[in-house]
Amino acid sequence: MELITLDIKSQKQTVSEAVAQFLIELESYKKGGYKVLKVIHGYGSHGVGGAIRNSFLKKCAQLKSQQKITDYVCCDNWTPSNTVRKMAINYCPDLLADKELYTLNPGCSIVIL
Repeated sequence: MELITLDIKSQKQTVSEAVAQFLIELESYKKGGYKVLKVIHGYGSHGVGGAIRNSFLKKCAQLKSQQKITDYVCCDNWTPSNTVRKMAINYCPDLLADKELYTLNPGCSIVIL
């Protein structure tokens, strides 16, 4: 299945707006049968301390504990030994061609729906 990318960073939203957009899009993609979602959330390079990133990762932890997502990994942990990475590639081989992931970019994450 193709890789879907959701950019919640570039739209100049507040933290709560960005997380709300993620939740809406997450449900839409789950209903559409997608298994993997790449989310660009930024990492605080412009002096804002990565507020969207931190809230997004906290929300992903909650969603995982509520079994609303299977798992997630921030791309700065996208290493060959990471089990979430292996599962994501199994669901979406297009991840192998995404060069951004292999730079250990802390500004994006992979969510397994």
